[in-house]
Amino acid sequence: MSVCDIVVSNIFHMRHGGEHHPASHVLRRRGLSIWIDLDRLEVADRQSFLFSVDRFNLLGFHQRDHGPNFKSKGPLKPLSSYVRQIADELMPEQFVDSTRLLTFPRILGAGFSPVSVYVAKNKAGTDILYIYEVRNTFGDMHSYIGKPTHNNATLEADKVFHVSPFFPIDGVYRLGLKVDKGSINLAMRYFIAEQPALTATLRGTRQKLDNKNLIFSLLSTMQLPFRPILSIHLEALKLWLKKVPFYKRPDPPVNWSSAKNYDEAD
Repeated sequence: MSVCDIVVSNIFHMRHGGEHHPASHVLRRRGLSIWIDLDRLEVADRQSFLFSVDRFNLLGFHQRDHGPNFKSKGPLKPLSSYVRQIADELMPEQFVDSTRLLTFPRILGAGFSPVSVYVAKNKAGTDILYIYEVRNTFGDMHSYIGKPTHNNATLEADKVFHVSPFFPIDGVYRLGLKVDKGSINLAMRYFIAEQPALTATLRGTRQKLDNKNLIFSLLSTMQLPFRPILSIHLEALKLWLKKVPFYKRPDPPVNWSSAKNYDEAD
């Protein structure tokens, strides 16, 4: 595994029609993410002359887009320190040996990552903490944070953050991330009144971020600046035309919220 991998993915969103969430809807598109070691950002910054950390480039990763740095005018806080701070609060008995982040990069300085996932591991290489960082198009951010069970079962979290204006602040999420050699699979299921309302998945393949793979990935996925924002608003227009109920944006929660373990075997 390199310090920074580039992830080419297939993204699938399925809105399930039902009593509490009318109108079914499907979205499919190609995605481009990075899987980056937050403890070795200076090494990642040198992997390709087309990729930079905290600087403008064709492809870029900016810590200002995430965690405590989001909308902050204060000094930059390393995201690796942020993850360890959260881990110290939730599990002071654990030692965080490494921290990684799955996110969408900036392209020519522009970017938007609807969901970013931090993974903290111990010395044995076992996942000990997940942070699911969610953003909406209204400029808000919230994180759902939890510890995996012994078999890395899905995390369950009560929905407290307004994402889509076509869903209420109600229900629960079931969130899961699986990282294998050469692949990453991210899944989110959203339930309202115990009925499935939304299924969203990202299924990607990983390659070392270098000049060749970066250019090929950009061309093969047809990624452009602001594409995620444009795609989200286009799908919102389609839902509006289907006369799906619209929910006004409430004030976002101030603090991150804790997820709970969810074992599908139970």
